[in-house]
Amino acid sequence: MRRIVFAGVILFCLLGDVGGVICRACNLAIPFHGCLLDLGTCQAKPAQYCKKVVHIKGGIEWYSVKGCTKNITECFKRTIKRRELVSTHCCRRPLCNF
Repeated sequence: MRRIVFAGVILFCLLGDVGGVICRACNLAIPFHGCLLDLGTCQAKPAQYCKKVVHIKGGIEWYSVKGCTKNITECFKRTIKRRELVSTHCCRRPLCNF
């Protein structure tokens, strides 16, 4: 019984908005394979967001990076580098950057 209560408290703290939003952290995610360099989670502070940076080349998504932003200026950017499109998407719900 104690384990169930303890697990419930941990789940509430992870998914609830207790002091910030929990985001997925991954240094390398490949489509159809998922996260290869998993860092677990990070906690976004009140002025931060969860982010997903997607790298597209030739119209195909090659890989993405997930984590927490440092501030709002990182959000919703779109950069074109030598035939590669890099776009950043941000969200503010728990684990929304899957």
